[in-house]
Amino acid sequence: MNSGAAASESPQAARAAGSADVHLIYPDPQFSERSQAAGALRRLANAFVRHRTDETTLAEIAAWAHETAARLESASEPVPRPADYFARRYSDPRPSDGAEVMAFSDRAFSGPANPTAMDVDMRRHGEGVRANVTFGAAFESAPGRAHGGAVCAVADDVLGYLMVCLGIAAYTARLEIDYRGGVPIDEPVVFEAHEARREGRKCHVGLTVRPADAAADAPPLIEASGLFVIVTAEQLASDS
Repeated sequence: MNSGAAASESPQAARAAGSADVHLIYPDPQFSERSQAAGALRRLANAFVRHRTDETTLAEIAAWAHETAARLESASEPVPRPADYFARRYSDPRPSDGAEVMAFSDRAFSGPANPTAMDVDMRRHGEGVRANVTFGAAFESAPGRAHGGAVCAVADDVLGYLMVCLGIAAYTARLEIDYRGGVPIDEPVVFEAHEARREGRKCHVGLTVRPADAAADAPPLIEASGLFVIVTAEQLASDS
């Protein structure tokens, strides 16, 4: 049983052991343990979608889930997101080139300690961001393809991390996505994001998605462009 669990360990949980260069903005003292648990829950979610079982097992899963959720809810008060999230863009050093970048260990869509996230390895790549992403069965829509909404969510998250790597605070104002091909399930794909140009507080961005084994000049499965509006350090200071 233990060997099977180790063999099925997700890439995110494996990285949580501390072997990778991780730029974690808000440290998590239980980073490894929470990432391991979230990885197991992601495996459960994918297995639940992909497989069928008897009513007794389903009832046991439901009882366990409700009991465990109750234990978590009674263990602590809800943990809010830090109020200085944007301000730290102008005080913290930028991630080093090649470092894996995380704001929160349980960030939506990409955090290794978030059981609803995809398997994501998000890294600064020069002045851009490169993310290796695998969509599991929980995100399948058309046969063998990831749901377009899930792909869009990850695209927005990758572009959000581009802002972190550029050292600016910004909100998504516009995101346009061209779905040129299906993004596969259970196969790694690469999201690459870059800044196209900047006009005052307007940061124009671009993004592509290709299979992990595709050539750099291969036609992308997804092509996106967007606009992020920068919130300056002076604006943040006046709002505080």
